[in-house]
Amino acid sequence: MPAKFQYGYEAGHETPDAYESIQVNQQFIDHFAIQTSEGRLFQAGDYNVKNDVIPIILGYEYKDYFKLKQIIHVGYMGVNLKCKVIGFLGQHSFYNNGYALKYLDKLVVFPSLEVDNIHAQDRSFMLKLFLDKTSGYIQSSLSAQKIQDLFTQKSLQLDVEPYVVEGVSNFYLTMWGLEGEQLQKVLFIFSFVIAFVSLFSISTNLIAKITLRKYTYGIMIANGTRRAVINLSILFEIFFVNLVSLCIAALFSFMISQNINIPILLIFSFTLSLLSFIPPCISVNRIKLSKTIRGGN
Repeated sequence: MPAKFQYGYEAGHETPDAYESIQVNQQFIDHFAIQTSEGRLFQAGDYNVKNDVIPIILGYEYKDYFKLKQIIHVGYMGVNLKCKVIGFLGQHSFYNNGYALKYLDKLVVFPSLEVDNIHAQDRSFMLKLFLDKTSGYIQSSLSAQKIQDLFTQKSLQLDVEPYVVEGVSNFYLTMWGLEGEQLQKVLFIFSFVIAFVSLFSISTNLIAKITLRKYTYGIMIANGTRRAVINLSILFEIFFVNLVSLCIAALFSFMISQNINIPILLIFSFTLSLLSFIPPCISVNRIKLSKTIRGGN
């Protein structure tokens, strides 16, 4: 093919042999009023993922090199596809790519394959590549921010960089190159550091508080208050502090993954509370009444 059609280098080849292509659906064709100069446009059956021969439409400038109904083999997404030319686009057919008008004269147009349940199909990984959309137009009653949240959540589940809806900003850790197992390791270390710091801080603060209130606790014990009651009040205080931390953790979890795992957070908070309670409990049980009351401290 002439150099004017060459779009780049195909992986593993030293000479330019890649050609620009685009996947479109019926909405795209209708929205931009795409027409053919010869042959036809895609029909409903052309989008079927089970087709053995993939129908393609060539840009206007390919007319001198191919014929209608001609069978050609195309390497697409790392797979060799058997394709059939069903039409040639009208001259200077174009679409808006979000930034400028783009002509289709030198493009190979593929149908955007459709499937009800991708996981029920053979070669589901390759189908994900064929169904992949890096840009496009959608119509929805949802707000742009809601759509962005859905994209971000699903992308993080698949360990891919989240798609960005134009005009909408969204926070996700993969913007720093953290994803998959690497992201899980970072979050695990982060959680471990938080747990250690919280355990140390809560325990230290409560031991200091007990040290300052030894005389008060001594008087309470001398007047019949059981140590178990004092320990219970300290435990409730720890649970209250961790409850606030739990709310903050839930908010942080929602910001990162758009999901709140309540059972995990509850187990984490409950375990941290029990561990934080051990040092203050030991301090209360070690209070000596005679020395504490006589010393007044």
